[in-house]
Amino acid sequence: MKFKDLFFAVLTGIGIGIPVTLICMISIGGYNAVVQEFLVWTIASALFGVLSAITLKNDRMNLILSTVLHCLGCLTITISACVIIGYGDNLLDIMLTVAPVFAVVYASIYLISFISMKKNAKKANEALSKK
Repeated sequence: MKFKDLFFAVLTGIGIGIPVTLICMISIGGYNAVVQEFLVWTIASALFGVLSAITLKNDRMNLILSTVLHCLGCLTITISACVIIGYGDNLLDIMLTVAPVFAVVYASIYLISFISMKKNAKKANEALSKK
C-alpha cells in the first residue's frame, strides 16, 4: 500500500470519525464547553474545505485572486470560530492573538500544497513527454 493511499484512508477516517465522536460525546457526557469547542472547530474545518473547493478549484479565477480570497475567507472563519468559542475579550484581542498563528499555519499549508502541485505537474509533464 502506498503512503498516498494510507494518507487518504486517514483523512477518510477522520472525516467520518469526528462527527461520530461528537455525537457520542454529546450522547454520553452532554453538551459542554469541550464539546462546543470541538464542534465549532469541526464546522470551521468543513467550511475551510468548502471554501477551498470554491476558490482554489475555480478555473475562472487566477491563482493570485483565488489564493487571496481563500486566505481572507479562512481568516474570517478562524476569527469567527475564536469569537464563538470565546478565546478573547474582544475582536481586536482575538485578531491580534490569532493573526500570527494563522499566518504561520496558512503559509505552511500553502507551501506544502504548492510543492505538491509542482511535483504532480512535473510527473504529468514527464508522462506526457514519454508519449
